[in-house]
Amino acid sequence: MTSGKLRVWGLPPRTFFFHEDTELVSSLLFLFVIIAAAFIWSWSVPALTIRQLPGNRVVYQIPMHTDGKFKLIYIHSIHRTPVEERYHINAERKIVVDAVVFDTYGVGMPSSLAEGETLRLENGKMITENMNRVVGTFDLRIGQVIANHTLYVNDKVIPLSQISAPGSAVRFEVDRLNLFTYLRGVLRHGG
Repeated sequence: MTSGKLRVWGLPPRTFFFHEDTELVSSLLFLFVIIAAAFIWSWSVPALTIRQLPGNRVVYQIPMHTDGKFKLIYIHSIHRTPVEERYHINAERKIVVDAVVFDTYGVGMPSSLAEGETLRLENGKMITENMNRVVGTFDLRIGQVIANHTLYVNDKVIPLSQISAPGSAVRFEVDRLNLFTYLRGVLRHGG
């Protein structure tokens, strides 16, 4: 028993692992690695994604779960007053407009209310709420002079001019972020 051999009475001495057992263990380990890699690659979390147009290149992506909220704030080009658009992600992974907050009523502002929507005045601002308008995706041209489009998401403030050139077009959508890419981003950027 000192040479790594197991002796069972009546049978010749054998090693602990047979050559055939090593192949079986290797095959099972390989199969497990393949299944784990496929799971990591296919499992995904929803992510708010901003793509450069044309070309569809991803310029910004952040994980967003159902009912995740974000907003865009910009200066209206005609009124020169701030506008705040509030959004959330629904269970079907679509972007939904929740509310619009603005100072001046006029061109480009909501002109009528759909069923269930409300308009109220608070601190000199008009707030259209309960909009629940499913847009799925939307395109936006980043302002060059006045607009200063800024995204507020997950306690982050992102001027859109930092992720794409002023005057360029971008598309907002909800995309799938696979677990591998998500974990790589968490490890690289700390969440």
